[in-house]
Amino acid sequence: MLNFLMNNLPSIIVGIIVFAVFGAVVIKLIRDKKNHKSSCGAGCSGCPMAGQCHK
Repeated sequence: MLNFLMNNLPSIIVGIIVFAVFGAVVIKLIRDKKNHKSSCGAGCSGCPMAGQCHK
């Protein structure tokens, strides 16, 4: 088991980093949705879906 971990340590570390970044993005999107913040960053005046976002 220890041999497996040592042989695959770089892959495990990269996987943990990718998983952490993905989790942080998901948490940020959830918090923004709860606070009614837009994910696009622009105004809704030019958006064709403006009526659907803020019901």
